[in-house]
Amino acid sequence: MRRIAIIGIMLVSLAMQAQDYARLAERTILGTARYMGMSGAMTAIGGDPSAVQDNPAGLGLYRRAEVLVTGDLGIDKTTGTKSTLRFSLAQASVVFSLGTGNEEKGLIAHNLMFSYQRRRTFARTLYGTAPYGASLGGFLASEGIKMTIKYPNHLIHDGNRFSFDERGSIHEFGLDWAMNYSNQWYAGLGLRIHSYGLTEDALYQEDFAVDTSYLDNKTYVSHRGVGVSLAAGAIYRPLSWLRIGFGIQTPSLGSLRTYSSATTESGMDSIYTSWAPDISEPDNNFHLPLRLTSSVAFQIGAYGMVAVQYDYSHATYQNDRHTFRVGLEAIPVMGLYINAGYAYENDFVKGDRPAAIDPLFERRDTYSQFTHGVHYASCAVGYRGSAMIVQMAYQYRWQKINLYAHPTAADYDIKAETHRIVLTIGWHR
Repeated sequence: MRRIAIIGIMLVSLAMQAQDYARLAERTILGTARYMGMSGAMTAIGGDPSAVQDNPAGLGLYRRAEVLVTGDLGIDKTTGTKSTLRFSLAQASVVFSLGTGNEEKGLIAHNLMFSYQRRRTFARTLYGTAPYGASLGGFLASEGIKMTIKYPNHLIHDGNRFSFDERGSIHEFGLDWAMNYSNQWYAGLGLRIHSYGLTEDALYQEDFAVDTSYLDNKTYVSHRGVGVSLAAGAIYRPLSWLRIGFGIQTPSLGSLRTYSSATTESGMDSIYTSWAPDISEPDNNFHLPLRLTSSVAFQIGAYGMVAVQYDYSHATYQNDRHTFRVGLEAIPVMGLYINAGYAYENDFVKGDRPAAIDPLFERRDTYSQFTHGVHYASCAVGYRGSAMIVQMAYQYRWQKINLYAHPTAADYDIKAETHRIVLTIGWHR
């Protein structure tokens, strides 16, 4: 019996980890204005530091040194909340191009790049209300959570409110090398260092139909970690107008520490408060998932190119993720670049209901969110002169989210939108 109980606790704990890890494993199409304008469909195109993060071989297309910096101005809007305005650094990169003197045959160049890339920004507030539903107090009791408070779980709901604040980011620092062989084969390798941080503040409030009875559950969860992964890729140009690209990023090696705390209050004739113990849980097995990307690009003379791309991501604690992208680049006159793109990503989190909590640790962050498919639509305009680079892009991102305050509660249907304007400035010679 003891062994069965231990296995049961382990399974519940893994279910909770899946909820935590899925949030940290998500990526956003974010980078230079050119990359965002094409919705990231640049694995076969290269020549851009954000594209190099997906496929290191793209660095091989550089023929001169370059410095780029991109700022990101975002407006986040979710159902029932005010818009949130924020500004952050999206990317910064330095490229060194080392030519061999050959122009057409043999090893033409091998290049090196140091870069910073913001992979994800957590900056939104989710809010939901519902008239009725199962009581959180009854659920906590059924899970074996011991509390010192009295809670009115036997009364009828008069309504509930749930607010959820998340803040944080995922940063990626890269060192990449690539070569150009005969202007036909490009190959590259990369080292990635990841830094992740995410904090979640949640407040769930229940009102009951008798007197002034209520139940409040306040929780705080923080995730902090680091990881290292490798990347490799290739681009092949069998014809002057055709490029085929492939890239891989290995699962990361690293560690994650999760800290959580909670207080639960209940009001009957007087107020009772119960504090959950502060918990700090290390996990040396956390990793970002394996990622594969493939793309085909068609060059239309000197007037631009069209690219289609498919990305695949796999991890045991979430659904396999499939991303489809299409991008267009037009060059109506020399130096002027116009981009447009669209991308779609499928659902990420496994299951259709929240995971149970772990009574061993008395965690009371019972909420879960299930993100549905994500859509991106974008456009960009830029100028690349003999020395200066200036590009600007707009991106619209939207998705549906089902938010659960606890496993037996009804879900809140939420629509999340993000409007982004990014500006890239740089120099090359």
